[in-house]
Amino acid sequence: METPIIIQGALQSEIDFLLNTFEVKKQTNIGSYIFYECIYKGYPIIISKTKMGEISSAIATTLAIQNYKPVFILNQGTAGAYVEWLDKADIIIGKQIYYLSQFSTDNNKENDTINPWKNTGYKTIDNEVISYAADEKFLKWLKGLDVLNKGNVYFETIGSGDVWTKNINQMKKYNEEYGIVCEAMECSGAYLASNSLGTPLVSIRVISNNELKNQEYDETVGINSQKIVINIIEEYLKQKSEIKR
Repeated sequence: METPIIIQGALQSEIDFLLNTFEVKKQTNIGSYIFYECIYKGYPIIISKTKMGEISSAIATTLAIQNYKPVFILNQGTAGAYVEWLDKADIIIGKQIYYLSQFSTDNNKENDTINPWKNTGYKTIDNEVISYAADEKFLKWLKGLDVLNKGNVYFETIGSGDVWTKNINQMKKYNEEYGIVCEAMECSGAYLASNSLGTPLVSIRVISNNELKNQEYDETVGINSQKIVINIIEEYLKQKSEIKR
């Protein structure tokens, strides 16, 4: 049997179009995580509903790799923009993920406030920046696809963690210091798990809102990232040997 491709989405709205496009053969529950075993043009596809957040995405990714041993994983969904040049429906391919959920407080009681948490710059205790890179070989193959060489598809850095940032100055700071162009909760957990277990994974995010331009969240654009995923699978089916390990 062919090695399957896994497609991830945190929310039902982020996988519904795929479920309606593919032939769903079976639904498997591993603990509280759902995996839809599908066929697309004779090829096995697993759709994984990861649920929201970095921990859930790490668990779902680990379960997917251990149980299905995929050739690669497409982690897709929506994201909020950090830069003005992005619009709703634009697509970001995550070449790098910077970790956002690292906060600390100080021990100065005079500085106590209702919300004392401060971002410590995404660094470990050894002063190392926490980031995860996409698989180099897989990313190179994706960059060569005509379907991804369009005006509204960008290979950029995504910020990720269990945060939802709406502070304009913070967004600009993140962009200036680390090149982050958008924020998505699940990417950090997915990249950590996939990199640790040696399975190629890339996050594909469609911009659903841009606070810098007063664009509100719009879940309907989630269909765009699902369509891009299908286009990538179509290309893979034509040239499987290019990225097979």
